[in-house]
Amino acid sequence: MVQCAKAQKKEFSEVIKKELSYTNTGEDRMLEVQNLNGSISVEGYDGDKVLLEVEKIITASTTTDLELGKKEIGVKVFQEGNKLVVYPDSPNMHYKEGRFTSKNCQHWEESPYDHTLNFKVKMPKSNRLKVGAINNGEVLVKNTNGDYVEAHNINGGIELINITGETKVHCINGKVNISYADNPKVASTYYSLNGDINITYQKDLSADIAFKSMNGELFTDFDIAKQFSKTTKNKTGERNVKYKYESRPIVRVGEGGLSFDFETLNGDVIIKKI
Repeated sequence: MVQCAKAQKKEFSEVIKKELSYTNTGEDRMLEVQNLNGSISVEGYDGDKVLLEVEKIITASTTTDLELGKKEIGVKVFQEGNKLVVYPDSPNMHYKEGRFTSKNCQHWEESPYDHTLNFKVKMPKSNRLKVGAINNGEVLVKNTNGDYVEAHNINGGIELINITGETKVHCINGKVNISYADNPKVASTYYSLNGDINITYQKDLSADIAFKSMNGELFTDFDIAKQFSKTTKNKTGERNVKYKYESRPIVRVGEGGLSFDFETLNGDVIIKKI
């Protein structure tokens, strides 16, 4: 009997460290971190620099392919006005205006190696923040007090702990967990396709909470001041203009006023008070 043993993959890992400074000292400074394969963890602190640690892991079947991955995969940083942008340096992908695209869609070749980049970041806690991940990782943000947080993840969850500010969350396959140190003062949106949204606000919340779901329910321990429906009209098309009317149930907490929009396909929304 002839037995075939599967060759063990070779692995390389290292930690990339960078200390980043803003050239502009304005109060509206923003950090954007995007990732293709791996996790993102961002924590606010009292300093004025962005401290970056990235765990880089390359696996391949041959030494040649491993060396290629070590050479080709890295981290890119650029500053655009008051915004610092951090993202993977990968030969087949291009990053522009918050989106990853193939550099050559007509001649896509599968990489001979696999790579993971796990981002661990400390940033000035008052920064505005945008983070996005795609595969094989979770998104975690904690202890920030800026006026804006935006988080996206396709194949992983999103956790925002002890945050403040306007919030935009979009998650496809994963759970969303959020807790606020101070309630948002402007309208915010929360979306999860396949996963629950668990969110905790301060007890003095006043908001009109809109909810839409195909297979989920809304639960809350806040006192409900009023329930009603709101109909919106959306215009589509340029030449053949069509209007779509959509009615959503609204739950008013406190005095209402602010609009918090929740949407799931296969998941519940659980809203609690601290």
